[in-house]
Parts: sequence; C-alpha cells; structure tokens
Amino acid sequence: MKWRWIMPVLLYVSTPSGGLRGQGADANVMREAAAVRAEIARSASGLRQYAWTEQTEVFVSGSLKSSNTLTCRYDDSGKVLKTPLDAGKQMDAGRSTSNRPTVRGKADLRDYIERAVSRVYNYAPPQPELIDYALREGKASLGQSADGKSEIRLTHYYLDGDSFVFTYDSRSKLLLRATVASMLGSAKDPVTLEAVFETLPDGVNHVSSAVLIAKKRNVQVRLFNRDYRKPAP
Repeated sequence: MKWRWIMPVLLYVSTPSGGLRGQGADANVMREAAAVRAEIARSASGLRQYAWTEQTEVFVSGSLKSSNTLTCRYDDSGKVLKTPLDAGKQMDAGRSTSNRPTVRGKADLRDYIERAVSRVYNYAPPQPELIDYALREGKASLGQSADGKSEIRLTHYYLDGDSFVFTYDSRSKLLLRATVASMLGSAKDPVTLEAVFETLPDGVNHVSSAVLIAKKRNVQVRLFNRDYRKPAP
C-alpha cells in the first residue's frame, strides 16, 4: 500500500503551438478538474484570513468516547494552529503499553481512533497537489452531471485502491460534497467518509462537516467546523 506524499508535480507540458495540454488525461476531465482545482486553491488561500471553531466527536459502538473543541487559525507559514477550548470528554484509556490485556486493548483502541481521525484530514479538504497527481497518472474521470451539479472521480488519490468522488457546482466550480472509500492499514479495514462543504459570504469554500465510519471497530468520527471569523489585525 502506498500513500501520496505532497509534492509539486508537473501537470502540464508545453506544446509546439505554445499552449498547454495535460498528460494522459481526457481533455474534458483536464478542463473541469483544472477549474475545480483552481477554486480549491483559491479557497485554501482565503481561509488563511480566518479563525474558526472545530469540534470532533468519536463514537465507538454508538457510545460517545471522546469529544473536543478547538479554535483554529493559520500561522505565518501556512500551518493550522489548534488551541483547545475545553478539556472535553476524553477516553479513559492510557497511551502507554501494558501487559494487562484490558489496558493494552484500550491503548490499541486509542491508536486506532487517532488513525481514523487523521484519515479525515487526508481527504477533507482535497489537496491540489494530490489532484495534480491523479490527473498526471490518468486516475481521474468525470461522473454524473445533473441539476447544476457535476462530479469528478479520482482513484488512488491518497492510498492505492481508494476512491474519491467530489461533487461541485457546475457553474461556480465550488465544492458541495465529497465521498471517499478508503482503508486503515489494509483493505480488510475499510472506511468511508462523507464531507459537506459550505461557502462563506466572501466566496471562500470550506469543509462544514465530515463523518468517517470504520466498520471493523465500530468507530465513527464526526467533525464540524463553524463560527468562521476574521480576527482583528
């Protein structure tokens, strides 16, 4: 299994006529994907002006096991800084390993949950560099288009064997929803992810909510972003 390290990739090459063309991809796919990618990159840049509140809830077999609320903002380098708003409800499992089966099992569950939470961020929001990779490798195709909405389907986006479908507004190219089929560790541990996007008054698109389900361990991760505001200078 492979995952995609984020790095610049060559998406276009010059043609003798001086234009640009994609490598190994249908022209319609390239045109649509380039427009959506441009909106994703624009919104990513616009989000750097904002601070917001992120809430994450983790359920195991239907019971709430952990919940935390963070304030989020970007630093000067473009990294998201997260500050806890409250201690929240935390799992009662320690992180250290132990020979005691019960304690060891709780630590294993905590590790599993942490990997599940991380998987949400691997896909939501989409990363322009990984979209470039999928296009360059011919792993992108157009899906359904109806009622003012269109789809782009990517395979092998973050992990070999995954599937990533994002629905967007056909006119504005802003994201509306993302649906992911991926895995944790191996294909025997599948996970699904549904993310919903919203647009702020100034046109910045962002992840509003996301739900990841890992059936093997009956784990569900729910993430909500809200209260977007521009801090005073």
